[in-house]
Amino acid sequence: MKIPLRQFVLLLSPVLPFAVLLYYCVSWNVWFALTNYSLLNPVPRFAGLQSFIEIFSDPRFLNSLQNTLLWALLLVALGNTVGLLLASAIFQFTSSRVRSALTTFFIYPLSLSLVVVGITWRWLFDAYKGFNVIFSQLGLPQVRWLEGQNAFWSMVLVSLWVYTGFIAMLYLGMFYNVDRSTIESAMVDGADMFTIMARIVIPASRQGLIISTVFLLLFGLQMFDLPYTVLYLNPFTMTVVMYSFERYVAMYFYQASAAALVLVMISAFIVIPYSLYGLKRWVMGR
Repeated sequence: MKIPLRQFVLLLSPVLPFAVLLYYCVSWNVWFALTNYSLLNPVPRFAGLQSFIEIFSDPRFLNSLQNTLLWALLLVALGNTVGLLLASAIFQFTSSRVRSALTTFFIYPLSLSLVVVGITWRWLFDAYKGFNVIFSQLGLPQVRWLEGQNAFWSMVLVSLWVYTGFIAMLYLGMFYNVDRSTIESAMVDGADMFTIMARIVIPASRQGLIISTVFLLLFGLQMFDLPYTVLYLNPFTMTVVMYSFERYVAMYFYQASAAALVLVMISAFIVIPYSLYGLKRWVMGR
């Protein structure tokens, strides 16, 4: 489908300044990543791929990369599963007011700053307060939520709590686009709601899976505020963004830029196929 010139200009006008600014900043980041710019070398000089060799030789960077990728994959798997179940449950209510109230309730965590979320959950995970007080009163063993490897799983749990409502909302948006007459015909034929959801509504909403997967991957890759607020630069919850921040504060600017560039390349690997899919399906109409 050929896009009219007027629509093309309207589309390009907000995109072009944003793209210029984005690629300008990325270009500067690429340049710094190829230099030796640091506190010890205040005048940047070209050093090739030395920054990448150094960070990939650093166990802390490899640990942060592993944490980031595992966090993103867990967020995709668990976020999609819980979000889909939540959306399916809300979809069963016929009252639009009840649906709106439930959607608002579950999406509320996303409206909070991750710093606020982190401070709140830090109290809840405290070894002598929060959940452990309830566990103690119920005679259950106490959990060291923020100690050792438990810290990583606790942070994944909190991020799931933050983003699941948003994912449920995406799925609900897709559910509402399913042809109502198809659902009513299935009901007349005697199909129960589980069958209708499994065979009609969810398969017709697979775009929701694509969109939510992209969002969850990006949320996972850019994780910083939440783990930093709760545990600062803890090695068990260190992400690539936190590693880049730590290198920047230490004034190893070339290493910070290289780590950031690794994250940009991973994000581009996810976003570019999605953008091409969206361009083909929603703009070109194919």
